[in-house]
Amino acid sequence: MVGPSSILLAMMSSGLNGNNFSFNGYLPIDKNERLKKIKQLEVYSKNNNQSQIFIETPYRNNTLFEDLIKSLNNNTFLCIARNIGSKKQNIKTLSVNYWKRKKIILEKEPAIFIFHSGKIIF
Repeated sequence: MVGPSSILLAMMSSGLNGNNFSFNGYLPIDKNERLKKIKQLEVYSKNNNQSQIFIETPYRNNTLFEDLIKSLNNNTFLCIARNIGSKKQNIKTLSVNYWKRKKIILEKEPAIFIFHSGKIIF
């Protein structure tokens, strides 16, 4: 289950801007609306130096992941945080360009997605 403490841990571990972020809950189920929302959030992220956090139902993780890597700019950073607080915890932050080459399949497990567009200093 994804709760407030999982979301904060994911944000802190992502390496993305933790001083300015927005939790957006679930993105729209309709594909066209979801793609539009992703682009809107990316523009907002870049213009306001703000990380965007959202969650998805585990059985839709792969669909959301595919929409993200197709829609986001190659230089946008995307964090996928899975199974927070369990032995299988996995948190990775990579550029969208790298995620495209990696071609992963997300299991049906609790996941948190965070992206940040614009200048990031690690």
